[in-house]
Amino acid sequence: MSSAFRVRQASPAAPLCAAIALLTTLAACGGGDMGTAPMSMATAAGSASTTMSCTGASTSMDSNMNMGMGTNMSMGPDMGMGGNAMPCASPSIVLAAPPAAVSRTMTLHAQVKVPAGDAVMRVDFMVDGARVGTTSDSGLSVSWDSTTVSDGPHTLGATVTDSLGQTANATPVTFQVDNHPAFTVALSPAQVIPAPAAASSGTAHLSANLGSGALSGSVVLTGVTATAVTLNEAFAGDQGAVLLSLSPGTNTGEWEVPGGALLTAEQINALLQGGLYVTASSAAHPAGELRGQITPTGVLVTISVMSGTQEVPAVVIDAAGIAATTVDTVANTLTLHVHATGVPDAIAAEVDDGAMGSTGPRIAALTRDDSDPGHWSTQLTGVSAADVVAFKAGDWYVNVMTSADPRGAIRGQIQLTGH
Repeated sequence: MSSAFRVRQASPAAPLCAAIALLTTLAACGGGDMGTAPMSMATAAGSASTTMSCTGASTSMDSNMNMGMGTNMSMGPDMGMGGNAMPCASPSIVLAAPPAAVSRTMTLHAQVKVPAGDAVMRVDFMVDGARVGTTSDSGLSVSWDSTTVSDGPHTLGATVTDSLGQTANATPVTFQVDNHPAFTVALSPAQVIPAPAAASSGTAHLSANLGSGALSGSVVLTGVTATAVTLNEAFAGDQGAVLLSLSPGTNTGEWEVPGGALLTAEQINALLQGGLYVTASSAAHPAGELRGQITPTGVLVTISVMSGTQEVPAVVIDAAGIAATTVDTVANTLTLHVHATGVPDAIAAEVDDGAMGSTGPRIAALTRDDSDPGHWSTQLTGVSAADVVAFKAGDWYVNVMTSADPRGAIRGQIQLTGH
């Protein structure tokens, strides 16, 4: 007896074929929007299942597919999906550039990018190759005490580690540390408001330790017999409290900072913002004959004369004013004090953007002093980088408006002509 039978090979079901094609497309780590974190995908084809994972710097794929006939099919090296490792996308890190000059405690900050599904585990910051801080917070920043290194150039670096154990290094940046600044300050009657009729002058040479607050130095005066020389706290155009009194030196006209003089942390802040000054008084001018604002690098101070003739069009008015402007070109802040006379009916004052002979938009509004109606000011007001460029070009002016002249009664062009 004989028997005969035929076995026809079955073709893969359509859903299974689609699953294989899709896996082939996604055979790169982090394909599409899936990121680089460990991933899994299951596709039904009868009882078929497929898993894809990404671990570290490689990705592996294994598929065990039951065809409904007890047959197992493995997608291995022959399909390029088994033993061949596939690299995962790495994180990237960029350092925020520090200011040109760094002092005291500063914030180190980095920007990090990781593919979807990945996560930042830690960021390490290094100065000259030595780790100075580690963070895993979302802000990715740490505080660093720059007084722990010497003054001069240093290199900042950073490394990010992601959830897959991958690391990336930021391109190093260089910066300068200056925790022992020295200041040369010119004293003149022009910085006193109102300015006395005097032909005297002076120069201060001061040094500060920003870490400890120690202050040292001396002042040399010419053409005046001073009754007192003091260090005070206030911005240009304003008057402030005495912080310390200098002592007469051994030479005529010389005054010394007393030994052991210390500034508080708040006073050091004021120093770096341009908020400290040296003043010399005399019998003829007990309120002050000479004054010199201490200006650290990046802080610019200028004095402007205000009049109706500078208005556009010119205003005929018996009024005048003096404006003292301080601009921190690093922090982009504006401090300004106006002292006006002859405009008791002033309704507003402001700093505007416009070259001499032209008008422009407002940069900052000024506030009237409750005890002195002729005194208008703004302090540490933020301005844009473009505004600072206009200031350096001489394109700012200060304007005081009255009811009779609402567009401006007296105006002063703010130009960098020295202290």
